[in-house]
Amino acid sequence: MKKVLIMSSVHLWNDTRVFHKEAVSLANLGYDVTLYAAASNHVYENNIPNLQVITFAPKSKVQRWQIWIKLYSIARNSDAEIVHLHDPELLPLGYILKKIHRKKVIFDMHEDFPAVLQTRKIGNMSVPKWLLRFISTAEKKMLQKMSAVIYAEKYYKENYETLTVKQLDIYNYPFLQETLEIEKYEIPTLIYAGAIHEIRGFKEMLAVAQLLKKDNYHFQLLIVGKVPERLDAYAKQFLHENDLADKVKLVGRLDLHELMTFYAKSHIGLAILHPEANYLRSLPTKVFEYMSVSLPYVLSNFDSYERLVAETKSGYAVNPLVPSEIAAQVKVLLDTPEKQTELGTNGYRQHVANFNWSIEERKLGELYEGL
Repeated sequence: MKKVLIMSSVHLWNDTRVFHKEAVSLANLGYDVTLYAAASNHVYENNIPNLQVITFAPKSKVQRWQIWIKLYSIARNSDAEIVHLHDPELLPLGYILKKIHRKKVIFDMHEDFPAVLQTRKIGNMSVPKWLLRFISTAEKKMLQKMSAVIYAEKYYKENYETLTVKQLDIYNYPFLQETLEIEKYEIPTLIYAGAIHEIRGFKEMLAVAQLLKKDNYHFQLLIVGKVPERLDAYAKQFLHENDLADKVKLVGRLDLHELMTFYAKSHIGLAILHPEANYLRSLPTKVFEYMSVSLPYVLSNFDSYERLVAETKSGYAVNPLVPSEIAAQVKVLLDTPEKQTELGTNGYRQHVANFNWSIEERKLGELYEGL
């Protein structure tokens, strides 16, 4: 049985892509998989054959070098045939493992790294252009030494046209879902799940709740994910001042299986991302999860998002920076349950035909066989 190491210094061990999709799929395909990643509020029950999970306490950015050294030592001394890395900060580790230790290394690109880097700050200053150019050049040189590079979005490879290494798109589509016979919440429910941040529409969602309450709508808003301290304080004050404590629930982080149940019981999904460079062309995974449980949605009106809406007829696109516009589209859905059903049915049909993990799993298996 061929051994595989999957490593992340940033992601939690039960991350949807890292664990539930790729690690579990590879174990099911017959590989002996060991996953190294950060501990979460869930504990792995060792209930999947061929899959071992080893966790470490999450570290701050200035301390993560300790994890890099640990992961490097483990990978260097392991007899695993393939090392599968998930974070840009681990790319130098992969470069050394491939060039010096002759390991087969796969780098899995989750985000548009050049776009993300342009938004980062050093203190209060943007990253200088000379440093951006240096990092970009070094990144391409290291990627060229990988055994393969995986892209989570099709357009990512546009930044790497000079690479001749094996490249493959493996999208974050959800697992193929059977039609769920599950009771909806009695209260019309809006839901968002994912990272919580200003640029992911956290404050706009609270503002939408405020507008719906003002217009006497019967609803609840569930926000699923870990809320940073600064936003937790903001939310508590906002909910108190606007008497929204009974309307908005900060659920906290859920494991994938729990989350899918929350989705299925809800009525409308939200994906109100701000027009940041990393989001403009990167379709949010949660939208495909909404479609998999026949959940209509309201999302940002970026060009790529509007094309998805036009092609699938499964949701609405709105200006993510204007809460009144978001609320107006939500009201349309709240006022017309038959429209919820129509859009949800259209989305589920597309999920079955085009947007599910079984298609991506086959591509992952073929890549590993080729290595």
